[in-house]
Amino acid sequence: MDIEVRLAEKRDLDIIHNIMEEIQHTEANLRTKRLDEALNSNFATYMVAVTGGNVIGFLNLWHLPDLVDGGYLGIILDCYVSNEYRRHGVGSMLINSALGLGKKFGINKFYGWMNPKNVAAVALLKGLGFSTETLMLEKR
Repeated sequence: MDIEVRLAEKRDLDIIHNIMEEIQHTEANLRTKRLDEALNSNFATYMVAVTGGNVIGFLNLWHLPDLVDGGYLGIILDCYVSNEYRRHGVGSMLINSALGLGKKFGINKFYGWMNPKNVAAVALLKGLGFSTETLMLEKR
């Protein structure tokens, strides 16, 4: 299987929405609005994995100024792969591509943000060298 990772484009929004619907339902217009905002953000970069011209996965990389050390920190989140392409290395390709792109942005610290119960995502990040665990608390 030949897979390419590239920056997401507006034309990718519908398939990104469809992949996310496999995980969690959200009203399409709202999700499309948020994805469009992310594509136009100075602090977020969406990447997609493509095979045979079809988007099969995506990832969001936040790159934020870090006032503590003067660098940038990178937060990898929203890494999803379509059900039929899971366990084929697509997630690793997306994360490795994000790490490479992040280095070009000057990111010196990377974090993976996911549900701690997502055992597969935690194992994937640990397998790619993420080791220090931090705590992020959530308030709704």
